[in-house]
Amino acid sequence: MNRSEDATYFNVEEMEVIEGATVEAHTTLRADVRASTDEIVVWDEFRWVKDVDRDFGILSTTRHTAHDRVTGEAVDCCGSSVNEESTPQSGQAFKWPFLVEQRDYEFFDSTVREALPIAFEGVEEVDGHPGVEAYKFVQVVEPTVVETREIPRSLLGLDGEGDVTADIVYSNTRTYWIDPITGSPLDLSEEQRRVAVVDGEERLVMFEATMDFTDETVAERVESAVDSGEKIVLIRSTLPVVLLAVGGGVVLLGLLLYLARTRPPAHART
Repeated sequence: MNRSEDATYFNVEEMEVIEGATVEAHTTLRADVRASTDEIVVWDEFRWVKDVDRDFGILSTTRHTAHDRVTGEAVDCCGSSVNEESTPQSGQAFKWPFLVEQRDYEFFDSTVREALPIAFEGVEEVDGHPGVEAYKFVQVVEPTVVETREIPRSLLGLDGEGDVTADIVYSNTRTYWIDPITGSPLDLSEEQRRVAVVDGEERLVMFEATMDFTDETVAERVESAVDSGEKIVLIRSTLPVVLLAVGGGVVLLGLLLYLARTRPPAHART
């Protein structure tokens, strides 16, 4: 769950801008088992943002996405969509690959519906979890028109009566802290803005907030990643060494048995 204690948004029911609101973003993921295979997993995602105190829904998004089980990259198949509109998807979908590299990746933004660069910016300790290090990635989504909307001129400070068509412009600075072994996000911060623009001039803030993972969400993800990471390390390093040692012992035993069978009996030696 993501949360902001100081959000600004336009409340369409009250027809006014609300400032200093506490808002939460909840995300629900459900696997589409029938569509998934040994190579890909398919997810149905539902995300909604609400004003906690007013119990008012601000934004919502649905998404149908497939991604490679190993690399975490989106796979364009299985009816990929955003808000029930067919949408080809690419780049990292929900996670990074196992054994993350220290390099830039592409990450899919479901609002602009495009994969954009997300830059590797170093290794940092996860806030509140001493000793737990993560790879920091930052993606800057430049202001982009994502929809148009009819808005009363009076709300936009424009003269005259009636509505005017405004561009809704979205921007975001997204920072992920990724577990380097599992590729799972441990922490996330998004500086999100949506504003109404008329004739190139910003007229109304539709949504503005810095949304961060809650402490509880970070703690759950760190615990899960540590547990999964230990299993991956066991599979990739410890077990191969053990199996190699066991295999070497079997070969040696086989060689000794072979020599024992082929060695002539003592009474036949001269």
